[in-house]
Amino acid sequence: MTSRTLATPRFTKKRVLITGGSQGIGFATGALFAREGARVALNAPGRPDVETAVTHLPPGEHLALAADVASECDVVTMMDRAYAGFGGLDILVCNAGIQIPEASEELTMQAFNQVMAVNVGGVVACAREALRRWKAEQRQGVIVVTSSVHQTIPKPGYLGYSASKGAIGNIVRTLALEFARNGVRVNAVAPGAIVTPMNDGWTNDPQARANVSRHIPMNRPGEADEIAEAIAYLASDAASYVTGQTLYVDGGLSLYNDFAENWAS
Repeated sequence: MTSRTLATPRFTKKRVLITGGSQGIGFATGALFAREGARVALNAPGRPDVETAVTHLPPGEHLALAADVASECDVVTMMDRAYAGFGGLDILVCNAGIQIPEASEELTMQAFNQVMAVNVGGVVACAREALRRWKAEQRQGVIVVTSSVHQTIPKPGYLGYSASKGAIGNIVRTLALEFARNGVRVNAVAPGAIVTPMNDGWTNDPQARANVSRHIPMNRPGEADEIAEAIAYLASDAASYVTGQTLYVDGGLSLYNDFAENWAS
């Protein structure tokens, strides 16, 4: 998919921090913001990965911030560095996430806690650091969290991932309600089956990809650029009256494609 070109960029001079930004949805989102005039800080755990990613952004004043969002200390340092580099922050995109496949009856608490630390703890810590600063500055910032269709659709064999994304829905709603009077908006995007490095197990296998596609009403997986467009919408002034919502961008996956033909009544 080719991203649209706007006559008037939506994010001129906006300062944006994107966690999990070195590849996939995070990088596509960073590239879109950069094309539309933003200064973008990309985050990833590995310094070489995130520094390389920043060099591939459209030209601009951008930052590479290596940090593990599961570490509270790393998150605080990352936010301090973003403020030092940009002089502030306008938009936070909490995109970092992991999944670990494991049969639930064999699930180790180590694996479960690892997923929760990144997918839930990382969102909470990053949001807290942004909100604390915005409240002190009386700034009307925006937070967009990357959730998943598994916020509501069960994912057997991935209990930690399902639990983490289920939590995101209520975290977003709680923060949105708590900070609405401060002019801060908090929303989530819930992607379906998307072609990203996280999904290489089926995206690079024609048979597996076809099997995934047949469960999707639009009969294809999505592209990272399509999710980036949804994130950008929620971060933009076009969504100025939208908060506490989860926008499903899934080709209809959450519509239960098996019911396309009525077999139950």
